[in-house]
Amino acid sequence: MVEETFKHSLWSAITPSGPDLPRLEGEITVDFALVGAGYLGLNTALTLAAEGHSVALIEASEPGFGASGRNTGFVVPTLKKALSPKNAMATFGKPRGEAFSRMIGGSGTRLFDLVREHGIDGAEQTGWLQPAHSRAALAANAAQVSEWRDLGFDVELLDAEATHAKTGMDGYHGAMHIPTGGQVNPLAYVRGLVRACLGAGVQILARSPVTGIERDGIGWAVRTASGRVRAGQVVLTSNAMVGPLCAAVDRSIIPTRSFQIATQRFDAETQARILPARAPVADTRRHLFAARWSPDGRIVGGGLVYPGPGRMARTRRRFEKRFERFLPGLGKVRAEYAWTGTVAITLDSLPRLYRLNDGLWAPIACNGRGVALTTAFGYELGRFLAGRTTEAEFVVPVTQPDPVPMRAFAPIGPYMWLPWSEFRDRLETEAPS
Repeated sequence: MVEETFKHSLWSAITPSGPDLPRLEGEITVDFALVGAGYLGLNTALTLAAEGHSVALIEASEPGFGASGRNTGFVVPTLKKALSPKNAMATFGKPRGEAFSRMIGGSGTRLFDLVREHGIDGAEQTGWLQPAHSRAALAANAAQVSEWRDLGFDVELLDAEATHAKTGMDGYHGAMHIPTGGQVNPLAYVRGLVRACLGAGVQILARSPVTGIERDGIGWAVRTASGRVRAGQVVLTSNAMVGPLCAAVDRSIIPTRSFQIATQRFDAETQARILPARAPVADTRRHLFAARWSPDGRIVGGGLVYPGPGRMARTRRRFEKRFERFLPGLGKVRAEYAWTGTVAITLDSLPRLYRLNDGLWAPIACNGRGVALTTAFGYELGRFLAGRTTEAEFVVPVTQPDPVPMRAFAPIGPYMWLPWSEFRDRLETEAPS
């Protein structure tokens, strides 16, 4: 068992408190009840409210307590290379595949437009970089760049020299650069969305764990220990935290624990040499290397850590060494913050929208790149639920939950995959010519 670390994160340490929110007491009636106040729930609620609907957003702890408030804050307007625009169209067909790709490609712009509209602090639209660790990876980057440009998005392929200039890192052949990406303080983004939702009339009810959802006439009732929300439609926007609330949805995902650290502060001269463009970096390795600067001059990053005793101590050592290896100009690295959270992974890394019953929905939209994706998906979901788009027009098919095969063993899969991936990465990594 890994200790609860929400309050141990850098973001909890540096982010001003959010609005004081009430518990659910008694009974309220709304058009939509959403369960889970992370990025997905907040963006869906904000969109529904803008469409004129009454919305209650019910949170078991505090907004952002799940992955939304404790990730690394990368704003990445793309998905894995297997989910490029060409492959999305092959998977979904041309109309839906193009709509899906436009949602992904525009997700950075949507997020930073929200940030500017609502005056949310801690956001930097500095672009996003995917450096290539091999010639084959650079060729894959080039193919993605071409596909995104064909759809009209501003994406470019950097050569090795330009990549070094933006990252201060050696050994990469080039990089895919998406200027509309960037980074946020993830907890500040959550709390900014909370304020935006409250301003739009959304009722946000914190510290109110849901104990049951049941039919109530032609609609639904969402129950907690101290109250009830009656709604025409209910949306489970809790992603990896859905747990026993809906076993069918829980069986359709692989909950995967990700770890992050934040180092000691570095001076301005170091920040000017390493990642000088302040664009977050996530390279093309199978066990990718990812890093960014925090607002207070720390390097933040993370990934998977093998299970077992002393996991948090090993998290610190593992990522300290990775930072020293990939960013040698840092010198000795010391992790001053270490924390962990759980992300929802689907087998094909695609988001989902499940129809569990008439008026009962469960979207899944994380897969490790949830900051931009859940922002954009929440907007599209809100428009769909408000009747602005049809099921045929929605960005992903509406389906029933499909259980992950051998689900009881699935959570260990990423850790079985890790050593093989690191071995392949070592074999494939090449020095630029």
